[in-house]
Amino acid sequence: MTAMLQILFWVALKLLLIAFGLLYAGLVLMTYRTDGPHYQPRFDRRDPARSAERLLVWLGAKTLAGVLRLGRAFFTLLAETSADLGEEYVRRHPHGALATFRSRFL
Repeated sequence: MTAMLQILFWVALKLLLIAFGLLYAGLVLMTYRTDGPHYQPRFDRRDPARSAERLLVWLGAKTLAGVLRLGRAFFTLLAETSADLGEEYVRRHPHGALATFRSRFL
């Protein structure tokens, strides 16, 4: 009987952690969507729990902004590399291959 209660407790705890994680992700995404990467947390000495929540949401928004900035830089690099490879292909192959390439893809 106690083993079953332990299993139920751990399952309930996992579900609770997943729910809190989804709630936190939603708060971060909505904060980033409404305030952008320049969200400024407000602190209140009389309400430390709310201040801690705002601090965690601010940290999540800053992390999301950094990840998006790195992703944008990475995909820009990939696009430039792809363009360079295309130019190299066109430059190295004779005009017949260029005509075949243009008729197939353009």
